[in-house]
Amino acid sequence: MDIGTIIKEKRVENNLTQEALAQKFFVTRQLISKWENGKSYPDLKQVVQLSELFNISLERLMKEDTEMVEELNFDTKRKKFFKLFFLLITIMVVGVVSFFGIIWWINPVFLTADDIQITKITKKVLPEKEMTIARTGEKVTLPEDVEYTIHFKTKGWLINLTNTAGMKMYSDEAGILVDVKAEHHLYSHNKESTIVIKSDRERKLFDPDLNIGKSIYLQNMKKTSQWFEEHQKKMDFPSISQSADKIADIKELEQLSDK
Repeated sequence: MDIGTIIKEKRVENNLTQEALAQKFFVTRQLISKWENGKSYPDLKQVVQLSELFNISLERLMKEDTEMVEELNFDTKRKKFFKLFFLLITIMVVGVVSFFGIIWWINPVFLTADDIQITKITKKVLPEKEMTIARTGEKVTLPEDVEYTIHFKTKGWLINLTNTAGMKMYSDEAGILVDVKAEHHLYSHNKESTIVIKSDRERKLFDPDLNIGKSIYLQNMKKTSQWFEEHQKKMDFPSISQSADKIADIKELEQLSDK
């Protein structure tokens, strides 16, 4: 006797309509009808519930209905396969995201001119200064120079700034190159910082890298890489104006008053 016939017999014996039985299993009346007509089969959980409801053994419910048993076995195997499949996909996705997330997280963030908004620039003029070299006793005259402090803010996502995020790297005849480094942080509480441009006149006594009379440029790694790609056969290096973005023009800087 197949399971559909058993379900119908037991339903009638217990004075249950198809609608009443459907409500007990939270399914539709049409599904109960399909069970009884052999057009569909209950799943394993529902077979156990039917066994308990009608006080009939699982062996009797499933013994003679080999077609239903095969379908239940197939359904169980299919569920196991999909569980394993989705588990492997989840592990792969988490692994890939974690790998690239760690690489992204540990790399320093170099801000570009588009990432910052300058709020104020202060200037300190350093007049000529006489000094004596302690080791030799030689007297030298330090040339006039300037120092700048650039105040800026950023709106970068998950970006946190230290109090001094940028400094001078070097300069050429026309420009001062600075870079601004930030860090990734879940709680990016500090969005304002400074770029400090100090004078090198005391550190480089005989070949001073002066700031006076020069515009200020912010490092642009993409522009630098692009320049080298376009000039692969050349042995020289790009000028600061070719590889960086101007953030303060000399005319603007000359207008600033000494602090």
